[in-house]
Amino acid sequence: MRYFLLGLSLLFPAPSFAATLQFVQQPSEVRVSDTFTAELLLHTDTDIINAIEGSVQIPDALSLVDIHLSGSLVPLWITPPAENGKGIISFAGVLPGGYHGVGNLFTLVLRAAQESTATISFSNDTRVYLNDGKGTTAILALPTLTFLIQSSVGTPRSVSLEKDITPPESFTPIIHSGESFGLTGSVLVFVAQDKNSGIARYDIARSYEGTVKESDFSWHTIESPYALVAGDSIRYLYIRAVDREGNTRVAIVPPQSFSPIAFMLAWRIFLLTGVMIAVILSLWWYKRSRDVRAV
Repeated sequence: MRYFLLGLSLLFPAPSFAATLQFVQQPSEVRVSDTFTAELLLHTDTDIINAIEGSVQIPDALSLVDIHLSGSLVPLWITPPAENGKGIISFAGVLPGGYHGVGNLFTLVLRAAQESTATISFSNDTRVYLNDGKGTTAILALPTLTFLIQSSVGTPRSVSLEKDITPPESFTPIIHSGESFGLTGSVLVFVAQDKNSGIARYDIARSYEGTVKESDFSWHTIESPYALVAGDSIRYLYIRAVDREGNTRVAIVPPQSFSPIAFMLAWRIFLLTGVMIAVILSLWWYKRSRDVRAV
């Protein structure tokens, strides 16, 4: 019998996985009302991975508190990890140049709601892709994370993660023809990255001046691509990326055509600056003349 099984194993060898997506739980013991983390790690051996996508299912016994991207090896999220329906966290990201080794993708902060045997699993559409220029799907291992939620004892435990105080990275909005997106006229296309807490939303504000403070605007939430409206071509467009901790980064798109109002405002600033310089020079000359006479 032993030799028979050995023969079968030679005929049907175990698959060699190019990559593994695996959750690591901290702490290992969880009780009702405890808050804990489940860190999603990408393991690769010799193969180089340049993209990931998929979703994670968490059971009713757990509730999602937060998702942390701090320390993530993914520089470009197409779909940042977020809850997409009850208990489903979807994600998709690109790793330009490829990656091999062991690294963090994101960390779930979870709360145990009831006594249970909890299992965190991956959906069937979870994929990783090889960095071969062809978008080849790699052989992927997707082990589930299963653990026991025990009855509550004493004060519930919690986790302390470093607060994100870093603004999103600098980004450059681009004005593009709306045809490519099935829209008429021109559109504004933009994307910002935030490797700590992730981008929460984008806002827009408009002005005929290019030196307005962020706090002086009335902001409106938008998505990319954004269809420009009449008058946008002669105004400064301020695009604000806001991360999940409220940190912001503002990019400015200058007017695309001549604006008489902007021209007048610019001349007003120029004239005021000139007057101020003239006054300062006059005062300096007057003081210098008095000093010379005094001597």
